[in-house]
Amino acid sequence: MIDIERVNSSYSVNYESLNKLLTQQSPSKKERTIDKTDLTLSLNNFNFHLFVVVDWEKSDQYLGMASIFFQRNLAGWKGEIHDVVVDEDARGLGLGEKLVRKLLETAQTFCDKQKIEMKLYLTSRPERVAANNLYKKLGFVLVSESCGEWGTNLYKMIMGPSGPRGL
Repeated sequence: MIDIERVNSSYSVNYESLNKLLTQQSPSKKERTIDKTDLTLSLNNFNFHLFVVVDWEKSDQYLGMASIFFQRNLAGWKGEIHDVVVDEDARGLGLGEKLVRKLLETAQTFCDKQKIEMKLYLTSRPERVAANNLYKKLGFVLVSESCGEWGTNLYKMIMGPSGPRGL
């Protein structure tokens, strides 16, 4: 059985599986890993949400992950989506879409509770064609295209009590 679970504690995390996903997300940074201390720092921010796709038939292996956080600055609230990745052996099963929909649901709940409207952002490298197409399909608007070696596409959506909307 496959479920999307929110990670609430750094104690029950499969770090090997989590770090495998991190290296797949950014193949040029094979050394990119997270440990219990760093994950605890992230999870201690109550506006940070990390979700993993768990395949219970394969013990506690993660098939994907994604995170979202909300912050208040002088201009108001904003949200950012990060670390969206599906294990290369599980791609094509719709798990990325399920993860992003879970993040959008989380953002909607946040806006409803706060009674606010906020901008929600995410970035994606242009070579991630399937991911870029998914974000557009889900209503994100491409506001800035990648430029240069380090560039990424920037997407934006407005979230509010009445639901998501384009710009």
